[in-house]
Amino acid sequence: MSVPPAPPPGPPSGDAGMRAVRATLAVLEAVSELQPVGVSALARATGIPKSTVQRSLVTLREAGWLTPARSDPRRWAMTGRALAVGLRGSTETTLREAALAGMQELRDRTRETIHLSGFGPEHAPAGGTTPAMVVIDRLDSTEPVRTWVRLGTRVPLHASCSGRAVLSRLPDDEADRLLAGELERFSAETLVDPDALRAELREVRHRGWATALASWRPGVGAVAAALLGPHGRPVGALAVSVPMQRFDDARARELGPQVAAAAARIGDLLDGAGR
Repeated sequence: MSVPPAPPPGPPSGDAGMRAVRATLAVLEAVSELQPVGVSALARATGIPKSTVQRSLVTLREAGWLTPARSDPRRWAMTGRALAVGLRGSTETTLREAALAGMQELRDRTRETIHLSGFGPEHAPAGGTTPAMVVIDRLDSTEPVRTWVRLGTRVPLHASCSGRAVLSRLPDDEADRLLAGELERFSAETLVDPDALRAELREVRHRGWATALASWRPGVGAVAAALLGPHGRPVGALAVSVPMQRFDDARARELGPQVAAAAARIGDLLDGAGR
């Protein structure tokens, strides 16, 4: 008498199934931050065994969320499907959509990297409610030597020009609360004295744009202007980021009015979207 073949194994159940789902989501999040990235780097970043990472990558590829990178098929990158779903579920969609054309125009005119940062409680660390800043979009410079910062990077309010541009448009008491406590020094150029920082914010408010000469990231200069929402409250900042070998006070004065004008145009779009 013949023995019927065993049924194919079903999907994992119970705790094993939940662990598999959590591992797959952790791998997807890590790819979104590190792409293009290989299996070994993903295993180190997530603390997940390489065999489990590999299975998760295959699952995500079959689902259409990940694809081998064009530059190196051994590394992985997100697909347009994954990016589209992320944008549809994001509270930043309106800001990114409103800013895109202005970012492209500014990048083409300056030939430098353009960063878009969002500001609000939605960017606070898990469980927090204090407004924070995060880089949510970037258009890269066309120059061979250029600056770079990973999407999702938290932006220090006191040390970055994007942060100071936003602080300058907040009520003084709110800005003081956000600057309370000891301020981290990122370089010799970082302003950590509260009185000097308040004087700088007054100047930024009057001028309409902020500047940074290696005050957050060594070797990087930048100018930024706040993006104002429908009620005149800053919801983010637009920044032009430049390697220090191409940046000085004269370059800052050239770029500042350009980024301020682009930010104003984006603000008009945000105002129209909020009506």
